[in-house]
Amino acid sequence: MRPLQASFIGIGAQKSASTWLYGVLQQSPDVRVSEVKEVDFFSYYFDRGYEWYERNFDSPSPHRHRGEISPSYLIHPAAAARAATYNPDLQIFVALRDPVDRIFSNHLHEVRKGHISGPNLRFETALDNNPLYREQGLYAKHLGPWYDHFPADQIHVMFQEDIRRDRVGAAEEVMQALGLEPLAEFLDLKANESVQYRNAALGERLWKIGNYARKNGLGRVVEAIKAAPGVRQMRQSNRQALRDTVAPMEAETEVRLREFYADDVAALEQRLGRGVPWPRFTPAPMERTA
Repeated sequence: MRPLQASFIGIGAQKSASTWLYGVLQQSPDVRVSEVKEVDFFSYYFDRGYEWYERNFDSPSPHRHRGEISPSYLIHPAAAARAATYNPDLQIFVALRDPVDRIFSNHLHEVRKGHISGPNLRFETALDNNPLYREQGLYAKHLGPWYDHFPADQIHVMFQEDIRRDRVGAAEEVMQALGLEPLAEFLDLKANESVQYRNAALGERLWKIGNYARKNGLGRVVEAIKAAPGVRQMRQSNRQALRDTVAPMEAETEVRLREFYADDVAALEQRLGRGVPWPRFTPAPMERTA
């Protein structure tokens, strides 16, 4: 194994706790994560070579593990094979959520980033114009190549719903998968996807500054600064509730999406050998006995 070779990657899904996972790994002194969360090497930048990839993990301090989180890997057709060729011993982290919730969160993310405007602010219109919205929620389909190239005990599937219920326990699971002790002091980081920035450039700049500071051990300082009255007022004035911009998903759309994903969810449960914590895909008692 090369000194800077990655020993783990996170592969998605998009809008399914990948930022939380990155934040957990960032807090371990035994782990070196990339400066940029989404390196996208095995999906979009594979032609840049291993040396370029591993420069993302370069550090003067020794670390037991190096890696990165790129949600694009889950659905990219070549990513699994490329990753297995690079290091067949990679630990693979997968974070999933109810695909219907994920798809609407995906839409809010695009709106918040300023990628969508006009008629496409309406979810149903954007859904028709963005095929990847649906595709990214077909988890069983896209996990197939990963199980073809890696043994099951190297693929660690977590659910955002379980993480939300027990963040400390979920963080311990991540450390355990890497053979590390639990974090001595777990600083929980939560993303707020219910707002958008009035000034997207300012919002992005503040996020990058905070991310850099956390990476250098100043996470608590960042949280204290964010809570200071003047800073809090500036941040709040740059935010706008997404509910003022984006209407909720229509009930008929929710039904159609549930039907669209039902077979894939069943295949996912069969693949994992366990149920998913998604009530809309769990048959009611009368349905089970019918």
